Amino acid sequence: MTDGEKNTPASPSGAGSVAPHSPPVAVPWYQNPWFWALPLFIGLLLLAGWLLWKEWQAAESRRAALERQTAEARQNNQAREAFLQRLRLLLEKQPCDIQRELDTIPPPDGALWPAPPETPALSPADAAEAPAVQTPLSPQRAATAPPASVAELLEQATVLILAQRKEGLSMGSGFFAAPGYIVTNAHVVGDASQATVVNKATGGPLAATVLHTTRSGGRDFAVLRVRDAPPITPLRLAAGVKRTERVSAWGFPGAVTTDDPKFAAMLQGSASAAPEVVYTDGAVSVILQRTPPIIVHTATVSQGNSGGPLVNDKGDVVGINTFIKLDDESYRQSSLAIVSASLADYLRSVGIPFGQAAPTAQTPAVQPARGGKP
Repeated sequence: MTDGEKNTPASPSGAGSVAPHSPPVAVPWYQNPWFWALPLFIGLLLLAGWLLWKEWQAAESRRAALERQTAEARQNNQAREAFLQRLRLLLEKQPCDIQRELDTIPPPDGALWPAPPETPALSPADAAEAPAVQTPLSPQRAATAPPASVAELLEQATVLILAQRKEGLSMGSGFFAAPGYIVTNAHVVGDASQATVVNKATGGPLAATVLHTTRSGGRDFAVLRVRDAPPITPLRLAAGVKRTERVSAWGFPGAVTTDDPKFAAMLQGSASAAPEVVYTDGAVSVILQRTPPIIVHTATVSQGNSGGPLVNDKGDVVGINTFIKLDDESYRQSSLAIVSASLADYLRSVGIPFGQAAPTAQTPAVQPARGGKP
């Protein structure tokens, strides 16, 4: 290779030539992916906001409809209660006034209250032979027929008690000791100030106010006041009790009552449903001379019987069933009741009237130990 060949530049189109770098090509704005990502993101946000707004509107519409329905139901309930109250006041009048004023009480909207069919006028002779027309009474004012037997007496006077305590709903038994007054155990109502009482004779659940309670000195008593109670014959307190005397326990033991279809219907809102009162019988095993004395008997009771009456064969209350005691070794159960003498002393101390059966020569009175005064 000569010097001339070394200095000769290579042709641009030659095989060994190197092309110069070209300038970058600009991408149009509409082909930039970041440009479209921003509107898409904004659109998704707007769509989500619109969906949330529609859902909020629907929720507000449902809430407004529920409030309207609640207000209408409350207004209807108030109108029905006012109607029933007018009927109760009317039923306290004479039958002639009831028949004359019944049509002047307009029923609330939606209430089925058909007017009685008109009957043709009767001649005086026909009217004398015609049977008397009985005006139906409301359930809570329905007259209760006098009991024809001890069983009917106990079925009318023994009630189921439901009390809403802080720890939950409590169920027990009780009985009418005086017109409008129910006696039960204090541990049945607990700290509740109100309770609900019901049986087949009450015509439906009745509201009761807890007037007095005591759990001192071995006593376990509570007195409930029931307004507008039907005229149920109260139970009398026996003057005494003796060993081997036949007794029976009445009440609403949970083991039986919770299986009663009428109890389930009552809890579901049926105003006319009431569970059946449960009866068991036995004998007085021993009277423990404690303060107050305790009757140990063989009539089977269980939870739910608390507060119910323990009666003799005449239907007089010899004790109030309060608790049971189980022997783990022999699997025997002892049913225990506080003597009615202690209950009578308590009712006197709080000014509650009650009826007491006259003592008999065969049944010595059992007085509370050490006087048993509150």
